[in-house]
Amino acid sequence: MKDGMFVFDNVVHMYDNSERNVVGTEGAAVAGNLDGFGKLFSNAQHRHNANFLGGVLDVEEAGRILFEESDTDMAMAQTVPLFGWWKEGFSPAHRQYALKQAYPDRVVFCGGVDPLYQGIDGALYELERQITEWGAVSMKFYQAHRKNISWRADDPRLAYPLYEKCLELGVNNVQFHKGVPFGTERMEDMKPNDLQDAASEYPEMTFIIHHLGDPYIDETISLAARNKNIWIALSAWINIYPIMPRESLHRLGKALFYVGPDRLLWGSEAFIWPDVQSYIDVFAEVEMPEDLQDGYGYPAFTKEMKRKIFGENYAKLLGIDIDAKIKELHGPAAAAH
Repeated sequence: MKDGMFVFDNVVHMYDNSERNVVGTEGAAVAGNLDGFGKLFSNAQHRHNANFLGGVLDVEEAGRILFEESDTDMAMAQTVPLFGWWKEGFSPAHRQYALKQAYPDRVVFCGGVDPLYQGIDGALYELERQITEWGAVSMKFYQAHRKNISWRADDPRLAYPLYEKCLELGVNNVQFHKGVPFGTERMEDMKPNDLQDAASEYPEMTFIIHHLGDPYIDETISLAARNKNIWIALSAWINIYPIMPRESLHRLGKALFYVGPDRLLWGSEAFIWPDVQSYIDVFAEVEMPEDLQDGYGYPAFTKEMKRKIFGENYAKLLGIDIDAKIKELHGPAAAAH
């Protein structure tokens, strides 16, 4: 916990950049792009992962970073089903599940499939297996791949069967990487606009957009403002903040103004940046400057808002009793606090 706030990290990736998993020179280049992104948005206090390229993080180190060296109470290990540049995906499903197995009281598993690389029948089979055998409580989708390969979130043939299978199996939230291209994806394939019809067609499903859809930030916020079942994950937002705080505050201010704090989620993007605690500390201290409140109408960023974003929102969506979980992890005194 951080200052009495339950911390539920929505975005943890057990990556695999080993030579065995990275596909050729193009895959190595894309992994290098991610490494460059980590370096660009880092400084002495907020370090990028020096072992990222060619590396495979083991579960013991991940657990140490998350649960011994940071105030993280729970985390979601998210599969990254990008198969064009990585054979098993950037963050393979089996590696995310391994983290859950190692820390079953603190880690939940987010699966991931792709209806193009796996075929719709194969994707549905694997989706069901990840939910029924591995206990996936959410699914992550990446739609834009190499060489103009892409699919849409509103495709009745490729996308809708995935949502229907999730709902059939009791999973009520799915997550989308939007914006933030890793390689040579077409920018138009990274837009969040295709979630409009999907959200309307499946009101019982919650659609979570990551990274504020950067650079489609206004579009992402507009979608969430008008569709109560579209949420926004602040993944990568906190990692950018130490380097460009004013720009980040504008993004946060818009999200708070138009969407409110009840559908925003905390995500550290571990382990591209391994010092999770430094970002928790920063987020706990973020304030909305008065000039941005006066000049743009942004609300003050209160501790109650931070409490919701840090963990309460996603725990509520997943049906997790926070008081019971705090008592389980930290004892009755912490729960009373």
